[in-house]
Amino acid sequence: MTLWQGVLLGILQGVTEFLPVSSSGHLALAQMLIPGFKQPGVLFDALLHTGTAFAIVWYERRRISEWFQSASGRRLLGLLFLGTAATAVVALPLRKMAEQAFERPVWVGVALIVTGLVVASTRFLPGGSVGEGETTWRQSVLVGLAQGMAIFPGLSRSGATIAAGLGGGLDRSWAARFSFLLSVPAIAAVTVVQMVESRSEMAAAGNGFGLATIAGGLAAGITGYFVLQVVIKTVSSHIFHRFAWYCIPLGILVVAVVSGGR
Repeated sequence: MTLWQGVLLGILQGVTEFLPVSSSGHLALAQMLIPGFKQPGVLFDALLHTGTAFAIVWYERRRISEWFQSASGRRLLGLLFLGTAATAVVALPLRKMAEQAFERPVWVGVALIVTGLVVASTRFLPGGSVGEGETTWRQSVLVGLAQGMAIFPGLSRSGATIAAGLGGGLDRSWAARFSFLLSVPAIAAVTVVQMVESRSEMAAAGNGFGLATIAGGLAAGITGYFVLQVVIKTVSSHIFHRFAWYCIPLGILVVAVVSGGR
């Protein structure tokens, strides 16, 4: 993998992470088009996700700092931890199957169609009036379970979790922000696990892989920071469901191309 391939994949990650179109699905499809692309496990993808996780932390830095200084804020941090635990309960048993899906484009195509249907459903989910101060443990667990299912490439994490938040009664803007905040500990955990499991492959990959990964992570973080703000506005303005008209045709196209090539 070259430095520029890392940067371009990082930009792709930054653009698609917060949009309900599945960044992992787009990365999987893009990597299949790069001749000879290899990575230790899904370590490169995990590190790109770390870049966009930093974008979330930077965007919410003042609010997160305030949470550590108040009882209500620490309660919310506890809910994020609870939601992360719910994610782990679902994601860990499915992890190996999800990694295999990165090499099977037809699975990605089907998952994109499912994502489109989930995103389309948000048109009929008006959300509620529950903000960060009134969020319950049930709502946190619900969003966390949805995040766990989105471990498969093609299933949008943001689409699934925002839909779950709206269905659970969260305010539209808070549903988006809670979704993004909940991704941070999950991404951190996945990255640590991948680095531990792939440490020997990382050493063998050489400096080129390391430089491409760093450049890709930076590109993902910078791009993601700006896209994040756009997505929060689209959820609040009731146009979020329109991304379904991108996911469903793309999924059908991928399935058709793969099936036709057999």
